[in-house]
Amino acid sequence: MIQEILRPRTVSEAVRLKSGPRAAYLGGGTWLNTHEADELTTLISLEELGLGRIETARRRCVIGATARLQEIVDAPAVPRAVRAAASLTSSRLMRNMQTMGGELGRCGPDSALIPVLIALNAEVTLAGKRKPVPIEQFCDGRPGDLILSVSVALSPCAIRAVSRTSHSPRSLAVAVSFKDCRPVLTDVHVVASDCRGQRLRLHDVERALEGSPLPAKGLVEERVSAAFVPAADIHASSAYKRYLAGVLAADALHALASGKDAP
Repeated sequence: MIQEILRPRTVSEAVRLKSGPRAAYLGGGTWLNTHEADELTTLISLEELGLGRIETARRRCVIGATARLQEIVDAPAVPRAVRAAASLTSSRLMRNMQTMGGELGRCGPDSALIPVLIALNAEVTLAGKRKPVPIEQFCDGRPGDLILSVSVALSPCAIRAVSRTSHSPRSLAVAVSFKDCRPVLTDVHVVASDCRGQRLRLHDVERALEGSPLPAKGLVEERVSAAFVPAADIHASSAYKRYLAGVLAADALHALASGKDAP
């Protein structure tokens, strides 16, 4: 049960106050108001720390940890795929509460933002760390450090996701990106999430696509479906998710190449 909320005015003070396992940083508070946080007794509010800025620097977009999802959706500086992923939280009320830091800290299995961040080579800046942490390393380690910001490359990227209804948990998310596609694909990233805990960069697919002209959709579908073995859920079988992952990846890749999903 929450017994106190502390309001530090500096990052160093916030880090110092989070001294035990029953303390947590408070941004939007969406998951801290659920049963997942029953063991917590202390919240450290981030509202006074100025961590909500969104800016472009060195050909990367930097999004502060306390930036709300709706602010991300509305920010022209943010790559289109990141805005699209943030908008998949369909309730505007929730988008006005949830923060980028909360999304990363919780690292929910059905997140649509995290596959996009992986596709865009995101780096997470943490308090007390000299160098940013690559997003895949961050998700694997789930460090408890205070998240300051996340930065993403300004590369073409697209996201596709499937859920039974607009408010249902997602069953599948696929993100693709590349640096260029003419005359050949370069720096290709293909990320697939079964929204049940498996979130993968499909390296075999990336190697097959790298340095080649854009293949026909059917070939992309075959390669992605062969490389991805998702877990089933109540809404979709593994076989259906494999098939759909190929379709979504091919659609996203061709849409990007044609400029339909340009950043």
